[in-house]
Amino acid sequence: MADALAGGKRPGGQGHRDDAFVRSTFRLADWVTRNLRSVLVGGAGIAIIVVGVVYYVNFQASVREQAATELATLRLGATGPEMLIPDLEAYVQRFAGVQAADEGRLLLARTYLDTGQPVEAERVANEISAAPDEPVGLAAQTLRAAAQEASGDAEAALATYQMLGEVARFPFQRREARASAARILTSLGRMEEAETIYAAIAEEAAGEDPVEASVYRLRLGEVKAHRDPASG
Repeated sequence: MADALAGGKRPGGQGHRDDAFVRSTFRLADWVTRNLRSVLVGGAGIAIIVVGVVYYVNFQASVREQAATELATLRLGATGPEMLIPDLEAYVQRFAGVQAADEGRLLLARTYLDTGQPVEAERVANEISAAPDEPVGLAAQTLRAAAQEASGDAEAALATYQMLGEVARFPFQRREARASAARILTSLGRMEEAETIYAAIAEEAAGEDPVEASVYRLRLGEVKAHRDPASG
């Protein structure tokens, strides 16, 4: 150590770090030499994994593109709902697990509903797993409620609309769902509950969209008039 100090070197200084680096480099080189085969095999394995991931991503993108193209073709080429239904049923089976399949299910459920088959419409809508705070999920639940109502199950439709009135992403979507619930309540003769809903959503909408608020006030007035004809 005295010689090192006399030479102007401090223990643990730059020279010491350089020596440590050189020793580490030699140790690494020696380890690679002794384990060359393992290194090569490991590198090949990583390369295979990377290639596999890239292939899978590209394949999935290709499937999504094909699904979207076929759905557009079905929409444009449909000659009637009766002919469209079997094609859509085959489509959603073929592309199960692809996002476009849920869009196909929406169209299928809508077609079933339009052709007077609400039970089938509800079945297909129930197969859509998207959350109701997502666009596809919201549309699916709205179709489900419409199918329930068309089937004569007003209470089930009411429950579905009430659920959407709580969990839909945007305020206007929640108001629309609650307005639908109020409409069903009116048909069930539960006027006070319907009035309460219309009054609340009209007040909420006033700060965002005066036109929307006026529509709900109009419906509120209709319910009040229906409840008390003398006030109209």
